[in-house]
Amino acid sequence: MQLQSSKKQIIFSSLLCFSVIAFPVASQAITVQEVPNPRQNHTWVTDKANILSDNTETQLNQIISELEVKNGSEIAVVTVPDTKPSATPKAFATELFNYWGIGKKGKNNGVLLLISSGERRVQIETGSGIQDILPDAKAVTIIQTEITPKFKQQDFDGGTLAGTKALVNVLQTLTANVQSQNTLPLAPIVPNQAVKPSAKTQSQNTLAVAPTVPNQAVKPSPIPAQSPVVTDDNPLFGLLIFFLILAFVVGLIGWIIWSIIYSILSVFYPERFPPRPRSYSNSSSSDCSSSDYSSSDSGGSFGGGDSGGDGGGGDW
Repeated sequence: MQLQSSKKQIIFSSLLCFSVIAFPVASQAITVQEVPNPRQNHTWVTDKANILSDNTETQLNQIISELEVKNGSEIAVVTVPDTKPSATPKAFATELFNYWGIGKKGKNNGVLLLISSGERRVQIETGSGIQDILPDAKAVTIIQTEITPKFKQQDFDGGTLAGTKALVNVLQTLTANVQSQNTLPLAPIVPNQAVKPSAKTQSQNTLAVAPTVPNQAVKPSPIPAQSPVVTDDNPLFGLLIFFLILAFVVGLIGWIIWSIIYSILSVFYPERFPPRPRSYSNSSSSDCSSSDYSSSDSGGSFGGGDSGGDGGGGDW
């Protein structure tokens, strides 16, 4: 009996230890579809690994929002405990980027900063529209110089802020490039040079002097007789205009008074004086429904960008 009870205790203890070890590992596994989209809360940060403070998230949301207002670029900062069951953190980042559609549609100007705390891995996924200003080599440089040195010191707030600010600085060059392309080049200023007129030009510009004519007495022309002034003043036309204006004013006042009386009668005698139907225009609702929001800050999702699978990664 004692031997059987000891075997049961050993089996029970083994199962308990296995559940303690296995279940936390399984609970850390997260799929792309299970990562909350921060745009549904009008933010840019999702901290599933719980490594960022509230103050850091506030700063990240502020600087990314300012960038998005300037040139439409979008940055998503995501922390997860693990990227399983994806094959690699890179595969997880690419799938999450395209699943959310980070960046504006057609411009593909989005960036995903993914941090996997369990795998000690940082991944930067970039949209296909910003490869010229943020190539893979520059993304790796930002990770190695701004993020991982602080992560090795367990300063996740400082590393995430520094990496995001570096990405913002790079993406701000999009605004500078657009402004430089829209600026028209100034024409060079040519110093004023005096042009000497030629002798032929001087001779052509010289006025010929008229010959002197002896003074002759000028006879004054006779003053023509003053023609009578013809006026078009017609008193009948003025009276006609006056009576037309008066009739219009009297008719308008009468129509207002009758409308008031009809409204009063329709209250007391609705059978004989039914209320007049009123038509309401739905132009305001159609204007609201057709309004176009250029900023993705309306919430719900990102701008619909696409990733070409570019970016870089690094461990700490």
